Amino acid sequence: MRKQSLIPACTTGLFALVLCSAAAATPPPNASSIIPICGYVIDLNLSFGQTGTTAQVSADADLQPDGFSPPAPLPVNYTVYASASWRDSIHPNWDVNEDSRSGSASFPATSAHAGQLAFKDAGCQLKGVATVVVTCASGPPQTRTLERTWNGCGI
Repeated sequence: MRKQSLIPACTTGLFALVLCSAAAATPPPNASSIIPICGYVIDLNLSFGQTGTTAQVSADADLQPDGFSPPAPLPVNYTVYASASWRDSIHPNWDVNEDSRSGSASFPATSAHAGQLAFKDAGCQLKGVATVVVTCASGPPQTRTLERTWNGCGI
């Protein structure tokens, strides 16, 4: 009777387990949107990333003229807003970092930007939100929002 070693079988099983866990990790839900409206351009961006132990989210919201000639009248008013949040099973309340700019008869000098960094664990969640509210020269206020949540933060 021939004896077979369990080492190759165990090694193969362990390798398959590592591959399955890597495949189960969710990819970052990056998103961006460029929306023309009233002669302006709304630019919304959410970007997620990770290292071996951390994950991060960055949110940006901006409003600019579309660059065509003749230029559209300045917006009556605007608000650009960005927020980046995290929570986990130990800290169930969202920890929010946010930034906003508002004005009238102008465009924002810089975009609204917010970022957040968290240590990875199975209960980790990162959320990014980018919003622009603009009142065009004619018409009611227009709101555009881009939002994504990354559950598990890549684990």
